[in-house]
Amino acid sequence: MAKVNEINYLSTLSAVENIEIEEVNSYHLRKPFSDPERAQYLMDIAQILKLLPAPPARLLDAGAGSGWTSRMFAQSGYVVTGIDISPEMISLANRLCSDISGVDFAVADYEFGLDLGEFDCAVIYDALHHAEDPGSAIKTIYNSLNSGGMLITIEPGRGHAAASVHIMEKYGTTEKDMEYDLQREYMLAAGFKTIKKYPRLSVLHWLDVSSLQREKDQAIQFTGALYNLSKLGLSSVVVAIK
Repeated sequence: MAKVNEINYLSTLSAVENIEIEEVNSYHLRKPFSDPERAQYLMDIAQILKLLPAPPARLLDAGAGSGWTSRMFAQSGYVVTGIDISPEMISLANRLCSDISGVDFAVADYEFGLDLGEFDCAVIYDALHHAEDPGSAIKTIYNSLNSGGMLITIEPGRGHAAASVHIMEKYGTTEKDMEYDLQREYMLAAGFKTIKKYPRLSVLHWLDVSSLQREKDQAIQFTGALYNLSKLGLSSVVVAIK
């Protein structure tokens, strides 16, 4: 039932929270600016853009949701195809991007083969942990990339599933831990040759460093964050090259 709930997520959210569907749609059409985590979203996208090959590469945005990430990629010069399992989300994405060129959308399940041609790069942003079979999703993306193509993921790390039990119970969606080591296993099995891990800058704790002592405190905090990234499996940015 989880996949059905992913497909019908907007309608489910409306029913469970007793919110008019127009209000639900409005929130998603205004993302990321409508969300309290807007700053984190924007930092994540900036980091992705820093790591992507230069435009006008052909980019697959897998799990695009309402299309706000696809819009940003297209406005940055990429030729974008956004896919999502939810027809409701793709309908919103088409509305959101109706005024710009270089982007199109398709309803598709990234756990199965795609027939959309080859891409220079792909992004899975905060969506792989919703897959019933993440390994199949990674293999699908691998098969969609040309030789030397790049996949970038940003996913919640270890402990996400335990922290999201109430969400799964409430909405019936899939929530999984998706730390780097697990993603690396899926990527190697799919055939990716090179896999790199970067700190996710948006989750670092920033301090006022106007004094020497605060600079030292910030350095210690960053050192701890790197330890947590490597030893505790916290969220990271993963780059895989075919």
